[in-house]
Amino acid sequence: MSELSDAAIGALRTVLGAENAAVWVYGLSTAYVTDGALKSAVGDACDEHRAHRDTAEAALRGAGTTAPPAAPAYALPAPVTDQGSALRALLTAEHDCQVGWRSVLENTDDVGLRRTALDGLTTSTTRSTRWSLALGQPAPDPFPGRG
Repeated sequence: MSELSDAAIGALRTVLGAENAAVWVYGLSTAYVTDGALKSAVGDACDEHRAHRDTAEAALRGAGTTAPPAAPAYALPAPVTDQGSALRALLTAEHDCQVGWRSVLENTDDVGLRRTALDGLTTSTTRSTRWSLALGQPAPDPFPGRG
């Protein structure tokens, strides 16, 4: 069992919620993303979000606390009806994960957890850039994870 501050546990709970939502949004998006290369990237990203979700759950268990369960569904900022709206929903999910992982990074001194948070923040930012470019938009915020 590792010692984590209340702030670190709160940040882990937040990022776990964001990762659960991301897995759900990626699952939904597979029905709308039709471009072959993008569809493959969506599948790979969903696998990465599952791994990050599992890591956050394990960290919470390791700290002696219970991980909150995933919701059966999540609210979207707009309906998903085609590839473009699916990619915009993915951008939102990635932003939420960036905010969550940045919060973990800022609220723990645990080296392993900081490494995990940095990986989560970096991979989420990379995916945000990919989805933005696929939409013909400029790359997202140069300082990822700001609320």
